[in-house]
Amino acid sequence: MADTIRGVCPQCGKKLEIPAELEEFSCLYCGARMRTEALQAKPVQAEAVEELLAQLPGCITRYPDLHLRIGKKDFFPTFAQYEQDNAPLLLQLDACCAGYPGGAEALAGHAAAVMLDGLAAHMQKDPRWGKRTRDNVFFDTKVALAIFFTPLLRKLQLELAEPLRTQLQTQWLARWPKQLWRPGDYDTLAGGFKKFRFCFITTATCAAEGKPDDCAELTAFRRFRDGYLRTCPDGPALIREYYELAPAIVMLIDVCGDPERDYGEIRDRWLTACYRDLEAGRPADCKRRYQEMVRTLERRWLH
Repeated sequence: MADTIRGVCPQCGKKLEIPAELEEFSCLYCGARMRTEALQAKPVQAEAVEELLAQLPGCITRYPDLHLRIGKKDFFPTFAQYEQDNAPLLLQLDACCAGYPGGAEALAGHAAAVMLDGLAAHMQKDPRWGKRTRDNVFFDTKVALAIFFTPLLRKLQLELAEPLRTQLQTQWLARWPKQLWRPGDYDTLAGGFKKFRFCFITTATCAAEGKPDDCAELTAFRRFRDGYLRTCPDGPALIREYYELAPAIVMLIDVCGDPERDYGEIRDRWLTACYRDLEAGRPADCKRRYQEMVRTLERRWLH
């Protein structure tokens, strides 16, 4: 494989990779003509990098209510504003990869440590930082990391994206092993809202157990929804509410919870009994359990 030179165009700031044998080239993005040595990465100033890193915790701490803005109506405008606010910082930091000793991997490890140090200090100052309410502080921070910060890294297609996503999760779990979370993906999260893919009944009964989408349980639940429930006076409103709440609940379980445990609890506590009700011809009992399930999960995950 021919040797290549990686660097940043001094005119437009885009990252480039060109054959080392060229003496001159034109930028693929802005068309600027330059000599190859102009592209070669120069060592970045350590002070400049540290100034950028010091701003990373603010990508979380400036947004104390992100966990309240993940419903279908709020998610898209909230994410758009979050991207507008934080993309410039992340792009500046990403431009440092080429000249940073050790490249993107080394920068990601250092950035994750600095960011988590800042988040730890911030969480410990929270009035809720007590034995009984500490989990609430962790939860708010995990939501911001999993549903906003790490998806934005990937959405911007940064060189730093994957190593920083990995380092943040790895270093977080090394510090707080019981506080599980997984980096999210914007396209997956957005697609769940748009296509109703996020349905916690489907997820709990099919994904967790490996059952097909047309299994007996799901067929029965859909028949119940489209038949009995829809004909109830309050049925259409309950169905609409379900499709408003379900995407956010499943999103949180998938990236901030323990899916095997949480979906298992949903199945054991409600869905198995609901299915038995339907088999026995007790749709009113199934409806009552369904409403209890929705209310309980709403209180647990969305408040």
